[in-house]
Amino acid sequence: MEAMEYEGLVVRKRINIGSKSEHDATVLATEDGEFKLRRQGGHPFSDSDVQALVGKRIRAKGFVSAGQFIIDTYEVVP
Repeated sequence: MEAMEYEGLVVRKRINIGSKSEHDATVLATEDGEFKLRRQGGHPFSDSDVQALVGKRIRAKGFVSAGQFIIDTYEVVP
């Protein structure tokens, strides 16, 4: 998979509304769209490190898979 870099605001929102997969998720909202945010090696539904980023703007590197942005590294930006 190709490495990507995105910058955006981390928010908590309900995704997949109306489906069996509906749930609250931590999402990176970017100019290119929204991606469910995961950390490489982190728990897919409950990662306290990712949840601690809610409300912050980050620049992250990783890869996109099935609508999820799986991050390897990130930094909080002003």
